[in-house]
Amino acid sequence: MDGETLRVGQIFVAGGLPTVTYNPRSELNLEDQIQDYLDEGYRILSVSGPTKTGKTVLVRRIVSPSEGIWLSGGAIQTTDQFWDSIADHLGLYTAIEHTSDSKDEAWRTISGQATIGVTKGGVDKKEIVATTRSEKVSRARNVATQVRETLRGAMTPLIIDDFHYIPQAVQLEIVRSLKDLVFDGLRVIVIAVPHRAYDVVRVEREMTGRVQQVNIGFWSPADLSGIARKGFAALNVSDKDELLIARLAEESFASPHLMQDFCLQLCKANGYRSTQDRPRELLAPDWDSFFSARASMASKSAFDLLARGPRQRTDRKERELKSGTVTDIYGAVLAAIANTGPRTELTYEEIRSALKDVLSSDLPQRHEVTRILEEMTKIATNEIEGEPVVDYDVALGKLYISDPYFAFFLRWGVPGLS
Repeated sequence: MDGETLRVGQIFVAGGLPTVTYNPRSELNLEDQIQDYLDEGYRILSVSGPTKTGKTVLVRRIVSPSEGIWLSGGAIQTTDQFWDSIADHLGLYTAIEHTSDSKDEAWRTISGQATIGVTKGGVDKKEIVATTRSEKVSRARNVATQVRETLRGAMTPLIIDDFHYIPQAVQLEIVRSLKDLVFDGLRVIVIAVPHRAYDVVRVEREMTGRVQQVNIGFWSPADLSGIARKGFAALNVSDKDELLIARLAEESFASPHLMQDFCLQLCKANGYRSTQDRPRELLAPDWDSFFSARASMASKSAFDLLARGPRQRTDRKERELKSGTVTDIYGAVLAAIANTGPRTELTYEEIRSALKDVLSSDLPQRHEVTRILEEMTKIATNEIEGEPVVDYDVALGKLYISDPYFAFFLRWGVPGLS
């Protein structure tokens, strides 16, 4: 793309498939691992990574939508939807129609007179009278059966994005129905958040040893900085000492999605919306205003729903924070999470310790805190669109902030929270 004039939105792509600023993180051999799986098969490949860390982008670089069957777990709530989605993608017709025709013929004689010259005579004319009967019989084929036959024959890779969105009972049915196809060589890739990456094994113990794991992990500051360098070079702008790049990487919560967005907004704040005709230097904005503006657009509605709790109540005990803010237990727990940085993975003990740091009043009991974490998870799952911003795993006793945008909001979006 040397010499090509590009718009800044083509260079820094937040939420789509970047080209100029795509960073394969070659040192991790992620692309090679996925390609090796496609070459070898006979297992299910689970690609895991935190939300907005490039899982889908990575897999799409190897298997485009034209080369594989891509399904969204968020659109699958039943096994019928699963099979129907694949049938639609493959353009399968699930009804067979047989038509049979029969024809009866009879001769009919028509009498009349004709004049030939001056001679008159009688004329008999015969014609065929036909009756046609048509019968149609249709039979619906089982969708799952037809899809399985087609998958077994074509061996087109099947990719299920956001596998963790699918109800666990449905996950079980899907995994069981795919086992023999995987054994026959069908490539199946599921994409999930890290703590749900082994849902495939959880729902079907027989798949233990038949699931290959690729964890793309969090992005390092160096990986994130690579995005900025590539993009700034394409835009013909520079960050002299890379102090701006370092600050953006620090605030990105290891997310390339956030880094792309920050770089995009920084360039626009400097007035650079397309490739410059000569080298230009980027200037630092007012960071507090810059980041607060990004936070206000990110996760405020999600925060408000979590802070409100499962329903509006006026009888919750007031909790005073050391910052002087008066809230209830929901606000206190959110303040404690924010006080950790926030960290994106927390145990109950770490949350309790953070509660000690932010509260000037008595600490809530253990059962109160765990109940709040479970309620927040329900709200995040059922009332907030997209990836659940928080997810408390009862079995593991851990709280995950699944969305880096929400973590960023806790840091920048609520003054006096902690």
